[in-house]
Amino acid sequence: MRKLALLLAFMAGFATLQAQNSIPNGDLELWYYGKPVGWSPGLHGYITSFVNIPIEVNFCSRSPEAHGGNYAVKLQSADFSIPYVDYSLNLPGILQLGESDGFTIAMEDIMAIIQSLQDTTGSSQFDPSNLENFSSLLKLISPGIPCSSTPAAISLWAKYQAQDGDEMVVLALTKKNGVPVDYTYDTYSGLDPDTYEKLHLSFENPGAECDSIMIIILSSTQLNSSSVLYVDDVAIVQNGTSVGTHSTQPVAIYPNPVSDMLFLESDRNQPYQWTLRDLTGRTLKTGKGQGKLSIDTKNYPSGIYMITVNTDGMETTRKVIIR
Repeated sequence: MRKLALLLAFMAGFATLQAQNSIPNGDLELWYYGKPVGWSPGLHGYITSFVNIPIEVNFCSRSPEAHGGNYAVKLQSADFSIPYVDYSLNLPGILQLGESDGFTIAMEDIMAIIQSLQDTTGSSQFDPSNLENFSSLLKLISPGIPCSSTPAAISLWAKYQAQDGDEMVVLALTKKNGVPVDYTYDTYSGLDPDTYEKLHLSFENPGAECDSIMIIILSSTQLNSSSVLYVDDVAIVQNGTSVGTHSTQPVAIYPNPVSDMLFLESDRNQPYQWTLRDLTGRTLKTGKGQGKLSIDTKNYPSGIYMITVNTDGMETTRKVIIR
């Protein structure tokens, strides 16, 4: 009875929360039948073939290892199995904002998506900088929740027990009439496995009009991964400084992806050195800074770059997407 009362109270307040561009059950305290209310912790639906084949994969479980409150999401890989054709693929754990009504997709389409994943990952990694990878997955997942304007950023708390150099992925996307308006994403590999850290991802065009927002969290960029990710206290940030980094890094690097100007900003005005390289390791630009500085990126071709920042003997290398 208490669970039902909580659920009804949540639903009664849902419209008000949406109008404020908040995330319902962002603290992940409310669960119903083993799933966080307001979230899709897996994939479910039907594959159409000679018969309708039901698919149900759950990547999440409720964990008492919370950042705040009593519960958090424990996210890890699981087998995506297709009955009748004896096919199974171990996919990274997926947590999606919004409750999915379930998909209906043709067998040939699902096999094409699986093939594209295998082509892009092989035995190594899923590339989150290629939005076509996500556009394929969007056929299977939640449409998100209503949202009237693109926020400044999203934030969440996570601890990550990564295996074999694995990375977790956070992607947020605002849309209008089904067309993307703005997006932000980042990958993380060096999080503390035992202590929660705050992740903060900035949008490039805060305030841009939209009608929905999606948040997708992946526990891995690899197939057949044993990494375990804990997620708690997901929030939309409407105001304040936008920083595309997690709180333990002494120098913030934002926005990411970047179009014209990349910003570096050190905590407590610390001095630092930085180097921008391409994927071959060739140094493109280097310099020194203190506090906040800007790096002009508009003349670089679109692609993936690496920036290394050294401050107070601590060296950090981050992937930067220029588009």
